[in-house]
Amino acid sequence: MSYIVLARKYRPQTFDEVFAQEHITTILKNAITFNRIAHAFLFTGSRGVGKTSLARILAKSLNCMEGLSATPCNKCENCREITQSTSTDVVEIDGASNTGVEDIRDLQKELMYATSKSRYKIFIIDEVHMLSKNAFNALLKTLEEPPEQVVFIFATTEPHKVLPTIISRCQRYDFKRIPIDAIVEHLRAICSEEKIKVEDEALYLVAKKAEGSMRDALSLMDQLIALGKQDTKTNDVLALFGIVSTDIYHKITEYIYQKNAAAIIGLIHNILDKGNDLQEFINGYLDYIRTMLLIKTKVPLPELPPTVREEMEKINQNFSEDTLLYILSILIKTKSEIKFSGNPVLITEMTFIKLTKIDNMKSLAEILKSLQFSDISPMKKPVTTTQKTRSEKLQDTLKEKMDKEIDEEMPKYTEITEQIYNETKDKLRRRLENALPWAADFFSDIKLIKIRNNIIHLKTTSQMAYDYLEKNHQKVSDIVSQFYRLDVKLHFVLEVEKKDKPEIIKNPTLEDIKRETPEIAEFIELTDATVRPLYDYKPDKKEPEPDK
Repeated sequence: MSYIVLARKYRPQTFDEVFAQEHITTILKNAITFNRIAHAFLFTGSRGVGKTSLARILAKSLNCMEGLSATPCNKCENCREITQSTSTDVVEIDGASNTGVEDIRDLQKELMYATSKSRYKIFIIDEVHMLSKNAFNALLKTLEEPPEQVVFIFATTEPHKVLPTIISRCQRYDFKRIPIDAIVEHLRAICSEEKIKVEDEALYLVAKKAEGSMRDALSLMDQLIALGKQDTKTNDVLALFGIVSTDIYHKITEYIYQKNAAAIIGLIHNILDKGNDLQEFINGYLDYIRTMLLIKTKVPLPELPPTVREEMEKINQNFSEDTLLYILSILIKTKSEIKFSGNPVLITEMTFIKLTKIDNMKSLAEILKSLQFSDISPMKKPVTTTQKTRSEKLQDTLKEKMDKEIDEEMPKYTEITEQIYNETKDKLRRRLENALPWAADFFSDIKLIKIRNNIIHLKTTSQMAYDYLEKNHQKVSDIVSQFYRLDVKLHFVLEVEKKDKPEIIKNPTLEDIKRETPEIAEFIELTDATVRPLYDYKPDKKEPEPDK
């Protein structure tokens, strides 16, 4: 075949060409420079992030004929053979098809042979987690003390399946997902090399769909180039890969704000008619709402196209953080329900109808607040809805009139003193009666301690009054501040009354008892009783002792 796919054609050949893995390449280059080379390496990470490519680059650096170097020449016979996977001294093994103990024994036999023309005998085992437990155990001794000039390089996407005894004998390097902006930059360079033109937003969509994998991004670009267009537009990418346009998500979010459920259902049906996957649609909208929430919280998103960000910021003004979090929670629940449902379209339709009714749903905090202690007396008889409504309207009118009269009578103070408080206490109580009747009742018995820096210190001897005023502390403070037209703070103190204890008479006489308790005196007169000390009392009959 003359055609070489982009993933192979533009595969990294040096450490510097590996994308977004500087934390690994720096260590490996220094290890080679100072000749501190381990006998076993474990490369872990998601697909398409450069594990096998970096293993080959490391092999070339160790076996380059120009000498041990962090920058292999890529021209000598050894470098070319390793690049083409034909080197006899660099053995690449597929862990998925060589999983048994016999395969490991064959590998151990090959270790006994010396290298043909290289410095090191290197074994690259891809998808090493596929080896069986017995195969891993057979490899342990060899891996811990391999022959001199032998290097193992393991690569895996699932490191948790590798035995801890294997991991402890290797130098482990965790590869990161490649950022979207790095993928876009590389794709732009490839487009320039291949002499094709692709819109930046289209490249962004390709990079986003690749989910951090450079190989996936290059495979998608192969499909895009196969369209045969010299100037590829964003719509071409949307149609080719079944991606829902961001403009659709803009419209859906605006329709949620406008409570237009019919328009949303129409858009969803249009998406399905074009062959888009429903699960992918939900995933895309989840990511869209997540991005809106991050923008709301001022999180920098450099990979987001400026035009898309500008539109999202405009729509974002219609929603609070709590609303976006609520939408996210509903979509996450819908995503899991769709997987096991026989009618996923119905679930999706009901979800978006529910999202258009967000304003009708109270939060848990609002429900709990409505259940808090009410200012209406529990002894008050229930009234009908019509009577209650009329009564409330009349009461509100009277309250507003009284508040207005009180405000007109009150001068504007710059500071509250004890004299001002005592002079205006009755008016303050009238104002409280309109808003918090119980607070006004409690205020009638409350006493002033002192006033300092507009902080009014008050005391009460009633536990009930203290509990109520503390519970409604903010409400009462706001009413008092509005009354005085100042920022006034209240401080309540519960003062427990000290009751005088009666004097206890030691060894009271009969006359003392008669004087203190008339009832007992009358009893003594009727029965002619006498008073005897407690220690002189002897029962007439001794009680039997219990069995031991």
